[in-house]
Amino acid sequence: MDKKLNKTTVAVIVGCLLMLAGLWQLAERLFGDWLGDFWRVIGIIMSILWPLILIAAGVFLVVAARRGSLNLPANKKLYRSVTSKKLAGVCGGIAEYLSVDPAVVRIITIVLGIALWYVIVPLYFIFWLIIPVDDRKSYNRWV
Repeated sequence: MDKKLNKTTVAVIVGCLLMLAGLWQLAERLFGDWLGDFWRVIGIIMSILWPLILIAAGVFLVVAARRGSLNLPANKKLYRSVTSKKLAGVCGGIAEYLSVDPAVVRIITIVLGIALWYVIVPLYFIFWLIIPVDDRKSYNRWV
């Protein structure tokens, strides 16, 4: 199949974008600034929800640590993953360290990154710089 966009495909894409823009404008004219109201409500919910999530996570960690059910590895070192990486191997390395599925760590990182981008994005880049690459195993990097 030809991967180049032909004129018909471009015309259909531009037409759909124009229709969406028109529908957006029509909805604003008929219903007012409903999108702004929607984002204000989401902002209020998130401003209450995120502190509650942080409090719940803190309570969970304290209770799990007091019960002794927090099974963090004592003799493991944190490395960036070579085999389970999408960007820099940070999430894959954390997943290997905690013995969980890397998809779970990635989803948590993405959700937190959307909500707290000003903290998570710089933290990810800092981890990228300070966590060493896992070169303990003999990986064939050319396969």
